[in-house]
Amino acid sequence: MADFRDVLPLEALRPGLVTPARIDGQVIALALVDGQPRAFQSLCPHDKASLQGGKVEGCELHCPRHFARFDLSTGKVSAGWRVDDLRLYPARIAGDRVEVDADAVRQNPPDGAKKVWDFT
Repeated sequence: MADFRDVLPLEALRPGLVTPARIDGQVIALALVDGQPRAFQSLCPHDKASLQGGKVEGCELHCPRHFARFDLSTGKVSAGWRVDDLRLYPARIAGDRVEVDADAVRQNPPDGAKKVWDFT
């Protein structure tokens, strides 16, 4: 079941730019695509470089470090890259605020599942 939470004002999102936000202690990123918010993991799946300096063109996010491109509607990486897809999260506009589904973030955390080592 969706658990949408307020993360920031809509005016904080600038066309073409990536904006960080926090939800339940997790850092995610947001961008505007055709006037709608897109929420995704804030670190590149390649080597965990920050995507904050990335550019958004159309529905593609360009990693500022490796120049890989990610489709912000599917999370798929551009041809030639052997990395995981970008994790995406449902986002919506509520009045003049942006909300993100906290349940989706909990189920698929931006940094991946935490590993607990059991040596017994």
